Amino acid sequence: MKNIQKIVKITLLLMFFCLAFSCSEEDDYEPPYGDFSSLTVWTSFDLDEDEQEKRVIGLNKYVAFNDLSRGLVSHQWEIEDGMHFISGNFTAADTLNYARFIKPNAGKISTDNLVYVLFTELGEKDIKLVNIFKDSVAESVKSGDVWKVDKTITVTVLEE
Repeated sequence: MKNIQKIVKITLLLMFFCLAFSCSEEDDYEPPYGDFSSLTVWTSFDLDEDEQEKRVIGLNKYVAFNDLSRGLVSHQWEIEDGMHFISGNFTAADTLNYARFIKPNAGKISTDNLVYVLFTELGEKDIKLVNIFKDSVAESVKSGDVWKVDKTITVTVLEE
């Protein structure tokens, strides 16, 4: 019986030391965000049954576009007539009138990563993302010493 108690005590003591010394407060991992470039774009479009974006929106509705890319030298969103940048300061109760959230004097270009775009005209509308990277990424073309992505997202605006 004494041998079993001795074995249990030694086992518990060894487990305690293993746990105490295996957990280090140092975090040796450094995320590689400064070391690579990547193109990542997210939108708030609904998805179809094949998990593809349905790039269709109702008139006077908005879509959120978020550029999550890494290793950028510069970045901008460009919209055309019939589209407006709006602030994101609305709630579910504001769904009847997004026009009051249009950013005054915002123009047609934004360097914000996250933009909300209101569609106020019917038809096919293009929003363009222009990113400049220090390294090659998907969909990029070399331009001098940098890599350029010129991505157009076409949205069909329909009457609801």
